[in-house]
Amino acid sequence: MAAESSRLEAKKQVEYFEIASRSILNRTKPNMPFRWTINPYRGCEFGCRYCYARYTHEYMGLDDALDFEQKIYAKAAGAEILRRELRRIPQSDPIAIGTATDPYQPAERRFGRTRAILEVFARERGRRLSLVTKSDLVTRDIELLREVARRNVLSVNVTITTLDESLARLLEPRAPRPELRLEAVRKLAAAGLV
Repeated sequence: MAAESSRLEAKKQVEYFEIASRSILNRTKPNMPFRWTINPYRGCEFGCRYCYARYTHEYMGLDDALDFEQKIYAKAAGAEILRRELRRIPQSDPIAIGTATDPYQPAERRFGRTRAILEVFARERGRRLSLVTKSDLVTRDIELLREVARRNVLSVNVTITTLDESLARLLEPRAPRPELRLEAVRKLAAAGLV
């Protein structure tokens, strides 16, 4: 798993930054299946060709095409902000983690923002949560995810766009290989998480 992440980082020059955030919870439109989203990072190293979130870097005056996958911003103090914000929203409001950037992209190894957010939810009770990723790094947090699931409703989702590795390289050039994602699903299933 670590070798795969390093291999992905080596293919593209990636710069990491920390960015202050006033909020970690983002309200969604009423037609979405969740009320709030959490994205611990801005930008995503996986470089998926079909990504709909690249435009978000334009708000920072950056090039949405390349900067989105080369300039990764870790949101500082996300866990502390989340603790404060959770007091203000109804417990029944669904929260989705990883809707605009992958919460387990290689930056997570360095910054641990997703893990810190999950640690907050491990102390909550009765929340409705979902998490979506393309990364096998999610298996690092299996025990923590189990703790979150014991106290809340949690759905863990691993996106597998194709099993054809050559097509996967075209569509998701720096995302973990499909076989690694399948293995992650097996481990999550064995832990009762999918």
